[in-house]
Amino acid sequence: METCISDFFKTSGERSENSLYVKHKGGDMSQKDANAFRKLSTALEVVQTRNEASGAVHSYSAPEVRAFSQYINDNLKDDPLCKGYLTLQGEDLFTKVRDGVLIIKVINLSAPDTIDERVINKKPRNEFQMRENHDLALATAASIGCRIVNIGANDILNGTPHLILGLLWQVIRIGLVSKVNLQMHPGLAKLVNTEAGETLKDLAALSPEDLLIRWVNYHLKNAGVDKRIKNFSDDIRDSEAYIHLLDQIAPKDKKKEMATPFSVMCNPKLLERAETTLDSADKLDCRKFVTPQDVVDGNPKLNMAFVANLFNNYPGLNEEEEPVPPEEVITETREEKTFRNWINSLGLGTPENFKPRWEARYINNLYGGLANGLVILAIEDCVKKGLVDWSKVCFPPFKQNRAEIQSRQNCKYAIDYAAKIAGLKLVAIGGDDIYDERQTLVLGLVWQLMRAYTKSMLGQSLRGGLQTAERCGDVHYLVGQLCSGDGREKQQNSGFQGQVYPEFDAHRGPIDAIRPDTVDYSLLDTSAKTPEVLLSNAKLAVNWGRKIGAKIYALPEDVVEQKHKMVMTIFACLMERGLQNKS
Repeated sequence: METCISDFFKTSGERSENSLYVKHKGGDMSQKDANAFRKLSTALEVVQTRNEASGAVHSYSAPEVRAFSQYINDNLKDDPLCKGYLTLQGEDLFTKVRDGVLIIKVINLSAPDTIDERVINKKPRNEFQMRENHDLALATAASIGCRIVNIGANDILNGTPHLILGLLWQVIRIGLVSKVNLQMHPGLAKLVNTEAGETLKDLAALSPEDLLIRWVNYHLKNAGVDKRIKNFSDDIRDSEAYIHLLDQIAPKDKKKEMATPFSVMCNPKLLERAETTLDSADKLDCRKFVTPQDVVDGNPKLNMAFVANLFNNYPGLNEEEEPVPPEEVITETREEKTFRNWINSLGLGTPENFKPRWEARYINNLYGGLANGLVILAIEDCVKKGLVDWSKVCFPPFKQNRAEIQSRQNCKYAIDYAAKIAGLKLVAIGGDDIYDERQTLVLGLVWQLMRAYTKSMLGQSLRGGLQTAERCGDVHYLVGQLCSGDGREKQQNSGFQGQVYPEFDAHRGPIDAIRPDTVDYSLLDTSAKTPEVLLSNAKLAVNWGRKIGAKIYALPEDVVEQKHKMVMTIFACLMERGLQNKS
């Protein structure tokens, strides 16, 4: 991760092959480009580090270290468990996350109660207990949609700056944008571009970043100014968008303490403008993430975080005065969210040696994110390496007036390739169903792909021995084999349907078999089988599974409600982890 340098050239989700970033990564730079890159690096306070073992050079952003440290200081200052870690200053960040506790706390900031703090090694005494915390943090981060690629417990233990910053940014971003959607803020429906024939479904498919840009422009329009933004870099450097935005969203009693847009724009010095603007943001207790220099430099990550924080505190959409009809509010089910988080965690893209290089953007809406077929094709290529002939696939930006045709073509390819994956049942679904976002059919396909992916990972651990274990019940049998000889009676159930272990006894068996003494039985509540007790025990079990490194995407609620499909994936993930340990 070259942090803000890569994002500086990546405002639309796709990297230009001629960008300085790509040339720098590939070592294909002219002297002029090299000078420009060094100048940019200096301006953005980019620090370079060298891996002594491999000789690889990595970069990270000093402003991001400051911003993330301040975010942690501000939000965890009253947490008793964090007193020994704060206040973070400078590169303290990389040493104080070493035992995993701070990273876990940041994850719970972004996704409250995702990690049951009863399972944390709060005062790890050795590297083994630190690694358990790291495994818990990384597996949980994946479950909420972070891309856990090329980072492991060793990287956190060694304080590898660019990887730690990359992980923290993903976690912090998820928390910041968790409310930037129509479900949490129905008033965002005001941002629909009806003149262009846009619908609420189209708006829901936008990324949080795009929604925030729409939101800023909505307030700029209401302010009666011509200024509009298309990104969080070049377009916000002059502070004009920010000062008008603040003037629009600020409560009346706060405005008298803030600078007026006219007074700010009369100052020709950009740095002084930014300072005055952020002073106004401070009156709203929203001076977060950016310094005046970050605004003038156009740091896209930190400026997006600044705007997201403004939105979360002062959306200014007057939802109480103009309520949106309930039937127009688009909600996301728990199942859809689980599938979306799983897809986001995979780090999907074309093979490294294929050009043009395409990387999947973060999916904010499951159906809209799959509608052009590319993500489904990438999942299929993960399930069965080399399955997809990428030379036949159409990539964005699509040709003028051909976006629909090319997207439907990709979706047709996706169904054709799905038919070549063993175990997938393609009944009454075609490529047009994906493009048209027919939810029931798309959900069925995604579930089958998730199951196939999980089994492919298990198959790799079995070194090709999964051909005889295609049925769910066979995965259950394999888990039973894993647990044999651990001093407990084997589970006798033949499958995952029917009674699905609401107390999670069957899962604690594999966890103990894989890593003895992980399960602390004293934490389990055996007093009654009420829904609350069952959920509490299920939370413990899911977290224990993640603590041993199993990438469990299913939720405790799935166990309590006996969702046999999701429970099967838990068993398979535990089995995969157990086989990895044995090998």
